[in-house]
Amino acid sequence: MLLHHHFAELGYEFYAHTQIQPLQAQRLVEFNESLAQELGIDFSDEFVQRQLSGQEAVDGALSMVYAGHQFGGFTPRLGDGRGVLLGEVKDNLGVLHDLHVKGAGKTPFSRQGDGRAVLRSSIREYFASEAMHGLGIPTSRALALYDSTQAVYRERPETGAMLIRTAKTHIRFGHFEYFFAHKKYDELQQLIDYTLDTYFSHLKEDAKPIQSMLIEIVQRTARMIAKWQSVGFQHGVMNTDNFSILGETIDYGPYGFMEDFNERWICNHSDYEGRYAFHRQPGIGLWNLNCLMFAFSKHFSREELIEILKHYEPCLQSHYDELMAAKLGLANTAELEPLLEQLFSLLRKEHVDFTIFFRFLSLFEADKPEFLMDEVVDRKAMADWLNYYWSVRNDGRDQQAVSKQMQRVNPKFILRNYLAHQAIEAAESGNYLPFRQLLKVLSSPYDEHPESEALAKRAPDWGRHLEVSCSS
Repeated sequence: MLLHHHFAELGYEFYAHTQIQPLQAQRLVEFNESLAQELGIDFSDEFVQRQLSGQEAVDGALSMVYAGHQFGGFTPRLGDGRGVLLGEVKDNLGVLHDLHVKGAGKTPFSRQGDGRAVLRSSIREYFASEAMHGLGIPTSRALALYDSTQAVYRERPETGAMLIRTAKTHIRFGHFEYFFAHKKYDELQQLIDYTLDTYFSHLKEDAKPIQSMLIEIVQRTARMIAKWQSVGFQHGVMNTDNFSILGETIDYGPYGFMEDFNERWICNHSDYEGRYAFHRQPGIGLWNLNCLMFAFSKHFSREELIEILKHYEPCLQSHYDELMAAKLGLANTAELEPLLEQLFSLLRKEHVDFTIFFRFLSLFEADKPEFLMDEVVDRKAMADWLNYYWSVRNDGRDQQAVSKQMQRVNPKFILRNYLAHQAIEAAESGNYLPFRQLLKVLSSPYDEHPESEALAKRAPDWGRHLEVSCSS
């Protein structure tokens, strides 16, 4: 395993050297073989195993320092309190990917924390990252999961765990905020140059490369959030220290996938004011970008930064419209807004499952509407909407081909909270079979998987009100 350490070349203002502190009786319980092959990581190599597990020190391993706006309040110094960046590896296409360990033990940025992760949250992050990848949404990935016999104390003693994850970068909005807030303008410029050289080198010949870079960050963020909204995903903790400059979804905590349709749904039990509610995610994305732009206020005027931010809304709206038109099987977006307005009103009123409805719609035939009608009480309202919908969709195209296209963008399987809960409970007792069964369908959520039909069903009554919070 050839590790690069480009970020380490920036100097000690950007990080602290750290190493993994292995857990007691640490045990590898899952390894993402297909991802390892893409990254050229040979896990049969004992030395590689020892490096990834913390049994062998990794030269250049570090923990990053950054700041962040957390639930609207600014924290000037955060950093990897339980994370270690081992370095970067190149995939088969020559693209760099970070190897990052979560739950690796205390670092200089742990503050009062123990630097550990629990099995519960590690499994949830493994599930989420692979589910998002299966849905085609840019995301960090899970490479390996370790459990242990070590107790980690949260609300109760829990099993300590460690997750190895990858991302194209772990540079966050909060990195730029940190150096700007501390008036370390030379280091800020150094970080800007590094980011431009490493991740946006295709823009270096532009007349204003930094401006072009910021526009691309704005657009990547907009497209990421449009994708979230199209599949009903809620991040739960949209702090600026949890936002990647490359528009990858990172730092999965109290996230969720919407089941019964409700725009005002709040997945994070700790989000008492609903700051990061589902319908607020697009606005929070723009708010976070405003925070990032402020860190560039010595590079550009206020008016220039506003012009950069103006790329956000049209990019998000146009991409969301494209995604939703595809989910509905429409050839264009001309009738999309009224169709969605009426549909969402009906889904909300009837508490219809978001994912199940769109999957069923992929199979809809005008002369066989019963299975969709059975999802609601007000059958007339559904019939009226379906008639309107079919009058728009049935435009002379081969409707069987349209149906197949819709099945490729409307997943059959999503990560339902109760399924994650069941898999976690089994894993905590030493049984990882439910974890692997669920992971299989999440990795290819558009396929039928007839042997796993039960995993596509709506939550039972006991599983409809499970809560997740920031505690991990």
